[in-house]
Amino acid sequence: MSRHQLAFFSALLLISITFLSLGEHTKLRISIHLSPILLFPVKTTTKILDFLSVSSDRITKLETMVNRLRLENAEWKKIVLLDTIEYQTTEYRLHKAQIIGRDPSNINGFLYIDIGKKKGICTKQPVLSIDGLIGKTKYVGADYSIVETIEKHGFAASALDAKTGIHGIVRNHGNLVFDFIRIDDAINIGDSVYTSGMSDIFPEGILIGVVKRIDESNDQFFKPVIIKPSVRINLLNYVYVVFDSETSGQMQTDKKERVSPSSKGNN
Repeated sequence: MSRHQLAFFSALLLISITFLSLGEHTKLRISIHLSPILLFPVKTTTKILDFLSVSSDRITKLETMVNRLRLENAEWKKIVLLDTIEYQTTEYRLHKAQIIGRDPSNINGFLYIDIGKKKGICTKQPVLSIDGLIGKTKYVGADYSIVETIEKHGFAASALDAKTGIHGIVRNHGNLVFDFIRIDDAINIGDSVYTSGMSDIFPEGILIGVVKRIDESNDQFFKPVIIKPSVRINLLNYVYVVFDSETSGQMQTDKKERVSPSSKGNN
């Protein structure tokens, strides 16, 4: 034991012996004065944890609102372009899900999330984050689901260039490629690429990524346009599953149909 450690130990021993030799009334007075100091770290930690909990709830609400407004904004753009009041907008609901499993190397392109059929999740539902498109539900269990992400080889989604309105299909060929872009199409590096809505799965207006580069090609008709995804999937901790009004309606129908034989007999 070093001299400093011995001195520190001796001081603590002396304080302890002195405290034990004091009367009960004196001990109580000392405890009253010392307790705020000794409990300060505990109180501070508790306040920080409460603040973080409230902040997390607020972040979830804000992210849900932002994602829903983006989808609804795309719907309203359709109304403006069609110049009609007869167009019916789709109502969207988002459900937050925690990522509970992943392939660290992202080779297979799947994520596992902690909600499934019990929460009304179905296959082929869009999955996104605050930064853009993640993928779609591929398999749904009772309490979990598997999400096929844009990093899965062969993943595809109809898309458009937000600046020029040029349509194509974003596919994963090892890289994320904006396919079927003609040689003379005015696509530029930095253009944002969104889902086009020409799909039974993905609604319009979800950011997929930005044009990273345009490669040379011997193809006489199309040019390879490489997309940088807007989402870093390996950094995600949670995602949002999108429900539209049709999905929500189907959920209610399924619930009504799931009636036990005994309950049918009682009606």
